[in-house]
Amino acid sequence: MDFSAIAPALLVAVLAGFAGAGIMARWRVLVDRPNERSSHVLPTPRGGGIGLAAGTLAGGALVAGGLPAIGSVAIGASIAAAAGLADDARAQGAAVKFGAQFLAAFLAIAGGAIIERLYVPGYGPVELGAFGPALTFLWFVGLTNAYNFMDGLDALAGSTGAIAAFFAGIALAAAGLLELAALSFVLAAACAGFLALNLPPARVFMGDVGSQFLGFAFAGLGVFAAGASQDGRLVWLVPVLLMHFLFDTIFTATRRLAAGENVFAAHRTHLYQKLNRSGFAHGRVAALLAAMTAVQGIAALFLDTRAGAAILVPLALQAAYARWVLARSAV
Repeated sequence: MDFSAIAPALLVAVLAGFAGAGIMARWRVLVDRPNERSSHVLPTPRGGGIGLAAGTLAGGALVAGGLPAIGSVAIGASIAAAAGLADDARAQGAAVKFGAQFLAAFLAIAGGAIIERLYVPGYGPVELGAFGPALTFLWFVGLTNAYNFMDGLDALAGSTGAIAAFFAGIALAAAGLLELAALSFVLAAACAGFLALNLPPARVFMGDVGSQFLGFAFAGLGVFAAGASQDGRLVWLVPVLLMHFLFDTIFTATRRLAAGENVFAAHRTHLYQKLNRSGFAHGRVAALLAAMTAVQGIAALFLDTRAGAAILVPLALQAAYARWVLARSAV
């Protein structure tokens, strides 16, 4: 790859992330007005993630043009972002949201972005064969929604994106996957640019345009990493980095399903929301989860040598976190 393009790509990404957030904050063309489910109390501009998405796509084009299927994933991420922007402008029904996500995932898979093997610690790689496209589809749609669900407090989604992408870049560079590493650093830079205006109290929200883009982009990064690693163990890279998002989403959905609730209905029962309502301010919750992301990032660096521990340690951390939050929120 052309290393001379990295600095300009990072500059494009961080400036676009900041400018997009700034424009939406100043123009206030899209405003999130508080309701009974909101975590904020004042009307706040949203849609600031549009610059984050644009910066990642533009910066990524400078450093990762040679990656197989990069074009189809970029198109899919753009569709997810566009659907999110439409929802930011006017609430869309589930059919529109999922329809766009399904289309985005289908196009990415049709372009060759497919998880072909899973790495099982202690056993080795397992070829997925015909199950590969189906698992990849669930991965794209699942992570897009998980990231969207977890974007509910100031700086939470943005700080996670910046830290997770940064550690992904380090892990991928150490594995010799330089184009993927550069793409990860571009994604981190775009998140950092946006985050400057999203720190508590947030001047602008990311909106679905940003959260859906990030979810799809991280899913694509995970697919690329899985395919580029020799034995497929880097299939765990993004799940480890975003373990707190995945755990909270699955844990909360499981509890609601067991209670007979409609898992698709709006709610405020995610672990991070419970922690916030128990007295932790936005900034403290975001800082705690940012620290978790960093711990998970360090664990991800050991996937090449101690894959089992690199997966189990973040999972155990999330289990302990869930127990603590539930005990605290019950008081």
